[in-house]
Amino acid sequence: MDNFLSQNWLTIAVITALIVGGILIFLVLKSKDDYQWITAAGVKIQSISREAKIVYINNPMENRVKELYIKGKLLAFRGESIGGGFDTVKAREKAKVNALKELSEYFNTKVSTFKQLVEGQIQQKGASQQVVAIAMETYKSVTEMFSSDEFSGTYIYAIWEEYVGNVVYTNVLLVFDPEGAIEIAKQMAMSNEEISKQIEELGKNGVDFFKALNSVIEEAKK
Repeated sequence: MDNFLSQNWLTIAVITALIVGGILIFLVLKSKDDYQWITAAGVKIQSISREAKIVYINNPMENRVKELYIKGKLLAFRGESIGGGFDTVKAREKAKVNALKELSEYFNTKVSTFKQLVEGQIQQKGASQQVVAIAMETYKSVTEMFSSDEFSGTYIYAIWEEYVGNVVYTNVLLVFDPEGAIEIAKQMAMSNEEISKQIEELGKNGVDFFKALNSVIEEAKK
């Protein structure tokens, strides 16, 4: 009787192991079937549908994107447009605009973090509210630059398309380069008289605007 029970338990254990193994194999194969990757110099950056067609990779920026990814500083935003596939230029431009909106929304979610950083830098407590108000206005102005078409601190890294019947889903992967962006933002801000005055006023009150802004960006991958 004991031998019979032992054989039954062994049979159940083997069957269970086969089922679990089968499920794992199925999931692995399903994962392979469902996805492909946008890569940068061999490093996986963004998963996309297996059926998608990659139509553009920004090859000159591959090593830079890989470097940002490895350093944990890669900020990438995905934008999509839906159309009939007749005007690819317009579709890609719309997808880019949507990616820029995602970038803008990212910085909007960081407003409270920026405010806390500024408050921590303020030396003259009596002027804190006024200084914070100036800092927030400046933050809004500078981050709006980031989501502008003319801002060269952001660039399209990849474009892919997916066809569903007669509908084409066009996607772009927009990369925000934090290190280059800060330097470009400094130049643009300093060339704008109003923003330049605001940053100068903040400095007089103990606030290093770009140090706080950089700290916000550094939080991206934490």
